[in-house]
Amino acid sequence: MKTLLGMDWREKWIRYNRARKAPDDAGFWDGRAKSFNHYAGMSAYAESFIDLLDADPGSSFLDMGCGSGTLAIPLARAGHRVVAADFSQGMLAELERSIAAEGLDAVTTVRLDFNAPWSEWLAAGLEEKSVDMALASRSTMVDDLGSAFEKLERVARKKVAVTMATEYGPRGNKHLGEPIEGVDGEITFVPDYIFAMNILFQMERFPELHFINADKVDGEGVVRKIRWAHISWRPAVS
Repeated sequence: MKTLLGMDWREKWIRYNRARKAPDDAGFWDGRAKSFNHYAGMSAYAESFIDLLDADPGSSFLDMGCGSGTLAIPLARAGHRVVAADFSQGMLAELERSIAAEGLDAVTTVRLDFNAPWSEWLAAGLEEKSVDMALASRSTMVDDLGSAFEKLERVARKKVAVTMATEYGPRGNKHLGEPIEGVDGEITFVPDYIFAMNILFQMERFPELHFINADKVDGEGVVRKIRWAHISWRPAVS
């Protein structure tokens, strides 16, 4: 049994993520790209996410796991420069159609897997401290969350910001892995953002935590209330 404070949260994430339902590949997201594009650039979620960034005018961004442009489009409309990266060519194609239609020449698209090693990020043009802020919006279903955070930090000069689930999701299992001992007894499940916060603390970062409320329409047309954890921090000074 390990306690909350004594646990290696990065290693715990790796084991937990391996035991979840198999992740969707790029082909799965290619098939969903057109439906996602309907909401790109016009959501209350994106407005809240961007407001929390408190970015200076004309800032530069990496939007990692950009999808069809939920953040990239409104950021470009606001006069920022965006590198929009995703492993789904279908998502990137929808984003490219949208930015062409609006004449948003401040967005550059890059095909890149979040799990790819740093050498592939470099090959894609994402060099050390190449943007002001690195973002990952609802795109952190990665093999190694600590490694993902380190790559985002390497790219960003000023800030990293991610959003993560606050509740049990479709890929999880509340009884996976070893029990975690808390103050009031055993805990067998914690949401994704708790892993993130603890990994960052163990990296000696001091993240800020906010919550974003958003509506989601399920497959039956029912609107569900979803709460996302918005986590931001300053990269370590090298």
